[in-house]
This record gives sequence, structure tokens and C-alpha cells, in this order.
Amino acid sequence: MFKKGNCRTVIREQRSWADVRADLVKRTGLEKEETALATESHLILLNLQGNAERGEYFLDGRRAGFMRRRPGAVLFVPAGCHWSGWEEGASTAAYLSIAISSQFVDRLGRGMSPHPRPHLSPDLGFCDPIIMQAARGIGAEIGEKTPYGSLLAESYAATIVAQLFRRMNYMPRPIRGGLSPAVMNRLIERIDAELASEISLSFLAELAGVSVPHLCRAFKQTTGMPPHAFVHQRRLERAREDLRHTAKSLTEIALACGFSSSSHLSNAFRKAFGMTPGSYRTSWPIKADD
Repeated sequence: MFKKGNCRTVIREQRSWADVRADLVKRTGLEKEETALATESHLILLNLQGNAERGEYFLDGRRAGFMRRRPGAVLFVPAGCHWSGWEEGASTAAYLSIAISSQFVDRLGRGMSPHPRPHLSPDLGFCDPIIMQAARGIGAEIGEKTPYGSLLAESYAATIVAQLFRRMNYMPRPIRGGLSPAVMNRLIERIDAELASEISLSFLAELAGVSVPHLCRAFKQTTGMPPHAFVHQRRLERAREDLRHTAKSLTEIALACGFSSSSHLSNAFRKAFGMTPGSYRTSWPIKADD
């Protein structure tokens, strides 16, 4: 394991295919957790359980900041990149790591001709339903003993790589004039605390110390989306966490996350993730805590 800390491992399952390796890990008693990774393969890490609240990351020795993560968040570290740092959060956490060989990615890249292949850059915290679903598909194959496991794992891996290529190709370049990390962390913390309430632009602008028009421009430059879309995404992420880790009813989750009703949440959830909240709740290999 590339994550180290004083803890107890309660689940450790792994499986390797020709170009893909998957590790499912659940640990408890976590305090501060350190990360040190340098690999020849491309790494996708899917957070299954537990929040990462504080930390600091470095890529190739350079500070890379830290984004708080909830279940469903994805990290990507390309081959040849050294990722290190530390994080703190939930005492019980689980993750699925998927290593995809450089040769596999190169073969897929050559098949994209005549389209230019985008450079794969590290991304240490994002939400992508397509990658999440494909990663979960690979995770489901860890315990299967069918003759089609290798084919399925490589098909899911190809989906992940294709989506990474697409994300990198269309990812907006950083633009000067965005919000500082300190301001963004303050906004995200307050947004997460107020998800059940109405969150106005004037409220966020006052918190950031800027005008509403400046907030809208700088927020989109920083996150790639306007404030209202970001708040909507955080509400969906919180709903996914509650579906996964609590026994709350759909109506309770909807109201706690700022949706007007269970049907409002269901429609938004299906549109964002391609499945109903009920299907999502029953589909994870790591079951909800009692």
C-alpha cells in the first residue's frame, strides 16, 4: 500500500489482469495518513468511504495544494509522476486503486489518430461519473472468477483512459484572476455547512470579500463552473455520501442536501450519475456503516 499510517486494515483484496491491477482497501483507526508513490503505471484512486478533510500534497517535489474529498471523488496520477504528502479525516476509510500500464494507455492513444492525444496531467480531486462507474466495475471483478474478467477489466480501463483523454483535452487552462486557495477553502467550507439552506450569490460574495459580478467571474475561472452549478454538485455529492453511509430515507437526505423533495433529488441524481439513488445505494462493494 502507498498510504501509510497508524491504523488497522479490515479489508484488503487485490486482483491483476494483463494490463490492469486493482486493490480494494478498507482501514480503521486512522489518524494522520502519509502518501508516497512513484510508479511506472497510471493510477486512478476512487474514494469509497470516509472524508479527507485536511492535508498537503506534492507532485514531483512541488506543492500541489489539497482539495477536501468525499466518497465518489477520483484522483489521477500519471505514470512517472511522484506523488507525496499527508492527509487527515475520517477514522474509517476505504479506497479502490487501479493501476493501468503505460503500454495499454499508449496503445489506446495510437488508436486515436488522426486526433492529437492530450497530455495526461495529474488531478488530485475531481468528480466524474463515467470514471467512477468504470472503476467500480473493475472493483466488482476483483472477487469474480469468470473467464471474461480480463476482457471486462480492460474494457473498463479503456473507458477510464478515454474519459481521461477527453477531460484533459477539454479542461480549461488556468486563467489569472481566480479566487485564492484560502478564499476557495472558506467558500467550500461554508457551502458544505449550509447545503440545506438557500445559498445566495450575495452571501458568497460577502464571504469572499468581493462584488457579486467579480465572484461569478473569479469562481468560474477557479472551478470551471458558475457558483450555482458548484453548489448543485456539492449537494449531489453530499446526497451520495448519505446514501452510501447512512440509513436515512430518501426524503430526509433530499431535504438535508437542499433539494425540495425526494423526486427533485431523484431526477437530479439520475441526470448527473445515470442511475437512481436506490440503485446507487446498493451498488458499492463497501457497505454502509450501521
